[in-house]
Parts: sequence; C-alpha cells; structure tokens
Amino acid sequence: MGAKLKIQPATAEPFEVGIGNTASIGRTRENTVCLSFSPLVSRQHALIRCHNGWQYQLIDLGSRNGTYVNDERVVMPVTLTDGAKIRIADNQLVFLEHDDEACGESNAMTMIGSVDHSVVEARPVALLVCDIRGFSTMSEKISGEEMAQTLGAWFRETGNMVAQSAGTIDKFIGDAMLAYWGVTGRGPADCGTAFAATKRMLALADSRTWPNGEAFKIAISLHYGRVTCSNVGVAAERDATIIGDAVNTVFRLEALSKELNRRVVMSGDFSAQMPDVKKFEDLGERTLKGKSQTVRAFGLVE
Repeated sequence: MGAKLKIQPATAEPFEVGIGNTASIGRTRENTVCLSFSPLVSRQHALIRCHNGWQYQLIDLGSRNGTYVNDERVVMPVTLTDGAKIRIADNQLVFLEHDDEACGESNAMTMIGSVDHSVVEARPVALLVCDIRGFSTMSEKISGEEMAQTLGAWFRETGNMVAQSAGTIDKFIGDAMLAYWGVTGRGPADCGTAFAATKRMLALADSRTWPNGEAFKIAISLHYGRVTCSNVGVAAERDATIIGDAVNTVFRLEALSKELNRRVVMSGDFSAQMPDVKKFEDLGERTLKGKSQTVRAFGLVE
C-alpha cells in the first residue's frame, strides 16, 4: 500500500502521481508534481513527505498564493488524511493514502505503519533540533498570509541546507525541525557537518526579519547518540524514522536552551566529537526533564 495524488488542473487533463518518501509540487519540471501550465504556482510551491514512517505531512514552501487543505490555508505543517482536498492556485489535488494499484496484491509488501525488520539498525548519529523563538507571540502580530510565507520560506531554505549536507529531516513539529547526520559513521565527521549546518542556520536567521521588522530568532540543540533507525512502509520506500533516548535528549536540550536563553546548546557527547572545544562554554551538569541521569551541557561562544 502506498499513497498518491489525483490532480485535476483547471485547464488540462487530470492525472495521478504516486508518492514515495516525498513529493514536491511546483511550476518547474524538476518537481514530482509539475504544474507548469499554471502561472500562479510558485517554482517550489509545496512539499509532501512521510514524517514518521506512516503519516504524510504537507508543508507550504513560502508560496506567494498559498496552499490550502480542505479550504484552510497551510501555515504550519499539516498532517494529511485520506481524501484530503488540496488547492494550489486553480488546481485541485486529492490525497489518497492507499494506492493498491501501485502495490498490487503481493503479500511480500510491508504494510503502512509496520517495520521492515530486515533494515532495522541501531547506529550513532548527530542530531539537531531547530526551533523558532517567539513564534506564538509573532502569530498574533502579523497576518496568516505573512506567517505562512515566512515560515514556508524558512522550511524551504533550511531543508535545502540539510539535504545539501547529506543530512535527513526526520520530522517537522510545529515550527521546530528534527534532523540528523550519520552517513559517514564517524562521530567527528557527522557532528562537524551538523555543526556547520547550525552555523549556516544561525546566519540565515540573522539575515532576515519578520514582516513587521522584528528580529527573526532561532535556537538550536545538538546531541550525539545511538538511535534505532528503521525503514518503514512499502518495501522500505518511505523515509527512515529514528527513535530512542538520544531523540528525547536533543529535544530536552532544546527546552534547556530556552531556560538559559542560549541560541545553541549541545550535550557533552556532541562536544566531545568536536576538535575545537574553545568554541564551547561549559554550562555544567544539567537535569533534563524525564531523565534520571544528568547531562553535561555546553553553549556556543559567539
């Protein structure tokens, strides 16, 4: 079983597109769903991705004319349900969770939401959580259209940063993003790449403001630890999803960054993989919510 989109353009013949890990929607031909016949569609308009192994999210990528699901404009990432109606400009798209025709009747297929145990592995990865500061307050100060465009552009640009550095976005949760790096299998290399992405995200945030002129602020947490990584879904066609204590730790560190008013907080396990420790300030042993053992935390010297 899989998923697909049934597209009904305003001025062209209807067609269908199957979805694996992701499906990009836009005006140019490199998109999975190309709406080149519709001038009101942005070049990179929206993205559909499987964010936890069995649920699909739709994310607007800062499009000028917006993306609508069941007549509601997409601001935050939206989880799609079977039969959800998507409107992009004057094009109607219907999301179908089950694509039996694409999968046939083979019993060898892994069902949605189950794990293909042949590809389960536990491995160390560098984890990053990036969160937008003051998002709730700002949502009361600017229009929904402005928020959608600002947030969508941020997701698009940071997502490209992660992809270009061979990282993987595991999920978007509200205005936060969880990404990880583990391609090399070597801690210093993977943590170094995650740290480089951190610096680029900070610079990107510093270069922009909210539509009302206020500063655009983010916070990032970093951790290095072992996770269980499983390909989930049809014949391992969906994104790998990660679980484990390391995932909980990096989210708890993000909460700690708020308490300490720090832009970057990392665990001792992460900083130990980095050669230039002079960049980091020892913040001491910290008790993180839900954890019995303390975690040594470090901040970035800026």
